[in-house]
Amino acid sequence: MDQARNSQVPADVRKIILRSFTRKHHLQLRSDAVQFVYETVKSHGMLDDMSVVTEAVEALAQALVDQHASGAQASQIDSFVVTSEILQKTYDRLVVESAESQVMPVHMQSASVAYGDAPDRERFFHVVDAFSMPRLRFSGLRKIFQADERAASYFSTANASNEEMRERYDLLRSIVLRNEHFLPPLAIASGKDRESYMKLTTTKNLLGRVGESCLLFGRLSTLPDGTYALEDGEGTLPVDLTHAVSDSDLIKIAGEGIFTEGANILVEGEYMADERLRAYAIGHPPSENREEARMHFGHIDFTGTGAVPTKHVAALRAQEMQHADSCIAVFSEVHLDHAACMSNLRAIFQGYQDADFLPYVIVMCGNFSSSPIDADSEQLDRYKSGFNDLADILAGFPRLLRETHWVFVPGPDDPVTTSVLPRARIPPPLIAGFEQRLPGEYCRSRLHWASNPCRIIYFSQEMVIFREDIMSKMLRSAVKLKHELREGDLQKYLVSSLLDQANLCPLPPPVRPILWDYAQALRLYPMPSVLVLADRYERFELSYEGCHVMNPGSFRSSSFGWATYYPATGQMERSELPA
Repeated sequence: MDQARNSQVPADVRKIILRSFTRKHHLQLRSDAVQFVYETVKSHGMLDDMSVVTEAVEALAQALVDQHASGAQASQIDSFVVTSEILQKTYDRLVVESAESQVMPVHMQSASVAYGDAPDRERFFHVVDAFSMPRLRFSGLRKIFQADERAASYFSTANASNEEMRERYDLLRSIVLRNEHFLPPLAIASGKDRESYMKLTTTKNLLGRVGESCLLFGRLSTLPDGTYALEDGEGTLPVDLTHAVSDSDLIKIAGEGIFTEGANILVEGEYMADERLRAYAIGHPPSENREEARMHFGHIDFTGTGAVPTKHVAALRAQEMQHADSCIAVFSEVHLDHAACMSNLRAIFQGYQDADFLPYVIVMCGNFSSSPIDADSEQLDRYKSGFNDLADILAGFPRLLRETHWVFVPGPDDPVTTSVLPRARIPPPLIAGFEQRLPGEYCRSRLHWASNPCRIIYFSQEMVIFREDIMSKMLRSAVKLKHELREGDLQKYLVSSLLDQANLCPLPPPVRPILWDYAQALRLYPMPSVLVLADRYERFELSYEGCHVMNPGSFRSSSFGWATYYPATGQMERSELPA
């Protein structure tokens, strides 16, 4: 079939394509990629002039090389084999850049005309499943992300958890050492300036330094006798946290938060004669915002939807602004077996339709049942019946089905393949009746059965959706927490802890088991644009280091409220039905 498609490409055009991609840039083209280039230049009426074709093909090839010059998206290119999918993403970037800056060569500007001033949102919208993300590992030695070539499995090796914990430590330590407070001053600086920066030491370097103050970074763990210890790359050191505080001026840039076993923390203290560290100040590592992370790793494709280098962000943001009315509505704890929940959902959908205001995306998070579901056939039938009822409601709102994307994220008690994180999508047999009640074209293009967590990519922005009662788990596992708490402190501490740890679940494995081969789905690096912590805890919205964080709260328990996010403005708002 590929040969048949490739035969449609005229010989002179194929020669130009192969000369530019293969001979000049040493890229191997699959037949579908050759066909894509031909169809692109044909659609813009360039075939009448082979010099224009040559210039256009070279512009596309050069754009591809520029995006991947630093090893970007190596897992996609697959040893320099270029597919039509890769070329489509490169072409879309060119369209967006031209719409904003108008600096694209003349022969490629017709592409922006074809799509209009505002490229189709569908090309820049993706729902990313946890199990489809590129498996990237951070190398502490080389300070880079590398593709994990091993086959992924639900049954990890015995050493997988240790490797994951070591990777978390190496990644966070590299972020700490890039922070301005930890960078050594220039050699020409004065002696006072050279002594002013914060210098990390290691457990190994403390030998023979009894009575000295020191600053360490490591993973908080528990020894067999129940006491706490700090683990770094060189050893383990018992630590006394009795007198440690998290708001000391001694660690000026460390974050406050909820300190749990398994977290990587900064500890300042004194090395004692009994070979333990008496801590008098602790803090989470300083975080690195999304823009800074892009400066270092903008060429890396973390989600499988294409890398977004810093130079492309402004162009994508310009396109977001042209869709000012686009919004993402998030509902959590939508109990489909609860009559009031269903009637209120119907009222909300009716309100959207009457106001002629349709969200671009509606995210529905579980649990989708008011009681946990086990293997009992009667319970499973009731669970399927709830989705069937929802389909009957949606069938009455064809515009919502036609113009809105629907994302379904399972909750902790929903019946999925495994109970560990990340959790797979709701199994197809349980929602087969739901899809049968709706027109087939909607199910293929507008319904997204996602994992937990999952990600939504919208132009330059990345939204992470996590349905877990993480607040209660963090508080139950807290080793240290500030004694005097003001209103809103717990929400702020939870958010700062997760983002500073760059992980959705920085807890020890016994508290929250993890599928280690898919642990990259829990990574919060680079920091997302939006983080949805769908938790039974009270509703809140706040921003931290440029990341918008919201908890829509339980739909059933919060007077049937939900949260709405507007990507163009970065604004979040609480939504609820009138009393």
